[in-house]
Amino acid sequence: MVAEEIHLRNAREKALTLYEVLEKGRLSVVGDMAFKVAEEAVHAFESREDPYTTHRRTGTFYLVKTRFEDDERKCFRRLHRIYERLGYGGSNGDLADEAVSCMEKIVKRVEVELDVKILPNKLPEKNP
Repeated sequence: MVAEEIHLRNAREKALTLYEVLEKGRLSVVGDMAFKVAEEAVHAFESREDPYTTHRRTGTFYLVKTRFEDDERKCFRRLHRIYERLGYGGSNGDLADEAVSCMEKIVKRVEVELDVKILPNKLPEKNP
């Protein structure tokens, strides 16, 4: 059981780190960070829904499955696959860009649902 505000803070910090590593070209880290940002955002959503939730990964996927639109669900699943692929020996710029796009889509949905700001106001260019 972790408070919504802690998940939001974690998501914000991880988002800033994600954009920093993306700009530096550390692509093997991007999939991991993008998934973790999205996961923290969804955990914040879960905490709002049920402050006593335990945030098991199955619960996170269940919330996405039941509360998100089809394209957002597909994006979350895709992000999880990219997370696994990039984290184990990948340095693929296209996959890194896709991971960031999927993360942004999921986080923007959570921002609307919770009426909060998670992503930085000015997003850096992807893979300049």
